[in-house]
Amino acid sequence: MRLCLPFSCDHAEPEVGSSVKSVDGRASDPRTRNATGRFEIDRCRVELGSLIFLRLGRGTHDSFLINAISLDRPIISAWELGRMKSTAATPSPKSPTSLSDVDDVLVKAVSQHHGDPDFWSSKTRDRTDSAHCIFQYPAMMVPLVQRRLLEAVLAAQPGIASLFDPFVGSGTSLVSGMHFSLDVFGADINPLAVLISRVRTSRKVEFTIGSIGAEIVRRARSDRRSSIETNLANRDKWFTTTALDELSRLRRAIRTCENLWARRFLWVTLAETVRLTSNDRTSTYKLHARPTDEIATRSVSPFDVFADLASRNADSFAFFRKKLRDAGALRNARYCAVSEVVLADSRENPEEWTNLAPFDLMMTSPPYGDNLTTVTYGQHSYLPLNWIDLGDIDARVDADLLSTTLEIDRRSLGGRDAVAFRDEERLFAASLTLKRFAETLPAKPHDARTRLMRFYRDFETSLVAMIGRMRQNAYMIWTVGNRNIAGKQVPTDAILSELMENLRCRTVKTLTRRIHHKRMPDRNASSATMREEKILLLRKL
Repeated sequence: MRLCLPFSCDHAEPEVGSSVKSVDGRASDPRTRNATGRFEIDRCRVELGSLIFLRLGRGTHDSFLINAISLDRPIISAWELGRMKSTAATPSPKSPTSLSDVDDVLVKAVSQHHGDPDFWSSKTRDRTDSAHCIFQYPAMMVPLVQRRLLEAVLAAQPGIASLFDPFVGSGTSLVSGMHFSLDVFGADINPLAVLISRVRTSRKVEFTIGSIGAEIVRRARSDRRSSIETNLANRDKWFTTTALDELSRLRRAIRTCENLWARRFLWVTLAETVRLTSNDRTSTYKLHARPTDEIATRSVSPFDVFADLASRNADSFAFFRKKLRDAGALRNARYCAVSEVVLADSRENPEEWTNLAPFDLMMTSPPYGDNLTTVTYGQHSYLPLNWIDLGDIDARVDADLLSTTLEIDRRSLGGRDAVAFRDEERLFAASLTLKRFAETLPAKPHDARTRLMRFYRDFETSLVAMIGRMRQNAYMIWTVGNRNIAGKQVPTDAILSELMENLRCRTVKTLTRRIHHKRMPDRNASSATMREEKILLLRKL
């Protein structure tokens, strides 16, 4: 059913960026009118004959009933239309009981497994767990380990209702929270991370996605157009002629899919297809073309790769949703709590959090250092993002992020701008470990100290913003790695602990987990020699 509401010129139009969302999850621009000048809402549900129940938007909202005796008069202004939200579409965030100091209980809970050195390491891994396999994102957390940590914290502090990850990445922390029916909130500066996390944490998924993926491949194979669907610079360097043609046909086919969640799922599948069929090496996160002779003899079809991935990813999602159903986290096939992922810089306070914070629990894994010299999340995302319709990720994605292969990493923590002397002194006062480490760095490379201090200046700024969003006595779980700089290992865990304590937090416990499944070869990164990570449990005082 399509309902048309008259537009009243006496009221302001919805602001740019607001959206109207229908029952099937598709978002449309409320400023788009049909031929009669009226706003359109797809598939509204008619209730009780003359009452129309609008299901709009997402977030924390109030339902709205319209008396629809006559639709030929301005029932509601466009300004109101752009802001109306529905509790039927998304539940309100839970109101937890006050959080308490249960440090001793928590320490006992996480310490009882000291006899098993791999309990926090997960020596075996299941790539299908919680749709973990849909894209090979750098430095992904282990779902089983995160769930074990959550189980311990929730048992000690049962008032927890919401989980927040300011460096959401591929969304592992959020999907782990979904197993416990928590309200989950995440943010990332990387559009590809936002896309992956939104797909994995969607409250409602399309269960026919497997057949939809197969249909997309069929349409792409029957497409006879020859235009190349990317403006990527030096595209002939990164893709063969066959890959450019088949990826273009897949992109055109994906655009024909009407369901937004399904389209996003297909974009993620295309992103992994790009990663596997480009001329970029898969042995490193940095862009590095394969040797010319290898490219000449390599035969790989994006059609075949996409078809296999779409089928595998659909099966993984079906298994994940079954686990949620078994855990009682689904109601009428929808996730029973709130899930929200935003495109945002961790150093800032996005307006989306205004009515949602403070949060009860933080679970995250921050960058190990500046992206340009450690894990290059931006470079890893660059080729896939050049094949994805950025508007399907978020209306606010800045296309200039793709102006160079380094731009996303430059905008990330430690990516640019010199550190003022007063900022350096402030950081040294907050962390004696950081001061001592900086003073021991050798003269070469000459930029080692600059890179170190640039990262920790930005990191400390993000800590201030994050802690401000947390409830008093909220626990924060940090998984960190100690990267190398100038041949010396940065004591990231100790520096983080001191910076947090300077911001009125308490370090409760530090755990060590071994890294059993390391994808990056030792020769390729400053983080290459890491064989373990630290898990820090902190509490906001």
